[in-house]
Amino acid sequence: MILTLALRGGFSPVALAATRWTSFAILLGIALTLPAYRRLMEAVWPNRGDTLRLLAYGFCFFGPAHAVYYDALRKTSSFEGTILGTTAPLWVTAMAFFLLKEMPTRARIAGIAVGTIGAYVVSVGWNAPRLDAGHSLGNLTYLGAVILECISGILSIGIARRSSGITALWYQVAGAAVFLCLAPLVAPAVFPITFPRLEPSSAVSFGCLAYLILIAGFINFAIWYRLAERVPVSLLALSLLLQPPIAAVFGILVLREKFSPEVLAGTTLILLGLVIGTLKGKLKNPAESEASP
Repeated sequence: MILTLALRGGFSPVALAATRWTSFAILLGIALTLPAYRRLMEAVWPNRGDTLRLLAYGFCFFGPAHAVYYDALRKTSSFEGTILGTTAPLWVTAMAFFLLKEMPTRARIAGIAVGTIGAYVVSVGWNAPRLDAGHSLGNLTYLGAVILECISGILSIGIARRSSGITALWYQVAGAAVFLCLAPLVAPAVFPITFPRLEPSSAVSFGCLAYLILIAGFINFAIWYRLAERVPVSLLALSLLLQPPIAAVFGILVLREKFSPEVLAGTTLILLGLVIGTLKGKLKNPAESEASP
């Protein structure tokens, strides 16, 4: 919902994404120059090869994902976008299995299957996808951005576990900021850039931007990557379950959005999948598997 309000205030999608992540990269870079902050976050700088990989992940995945996110929000509702965002634990679990060797239980696999069906229903309904049908195109685009960001996050966390989460986050976001600043220069027709006017009526839009930088970015992202150094990623990602009820309340009260039968059905399936995925045991890491008799 915060993104929707910011976009309605006059930001073009890429202008909002570029301003958000460039500002966040600058602020986090300044914080990392402070010894007290580095001690608090237990910052360890990655080696040169990992640094280049993180910058590439940000440039090739994280930056494009957020450019697509914000554009897709204009073709869908904030609630549908949030529901699709909650499929991230499903994608993260699968990617963690293949890329980080985190072994899911059978219940987790069943949860992924049920949740994926729910994501499809939210995206296109019960029929075959019709890409010319307004919300379907926006939802599929948004879902693609979710998957792109999950790829970037899993690859970056793999490096964070041999350096630190906060430095991995910074290099990844720096790469994304470069992409988001270059995209309007290279392809202005695809990525037009506009900003709200500096007037009282734009206060809400700039307030939303400040929230995205300081709260969603500087606090939430930093804590998430800090925890991801030790906590299995697929379990940590389940915190995204808090988003649907919050988006539903604010979407109804502030944006006057309504639920469709497809969104209700898909949401139910997604939540059911996530519940099934947490029914049994913990994820096993390779080290734990090798240590067991």
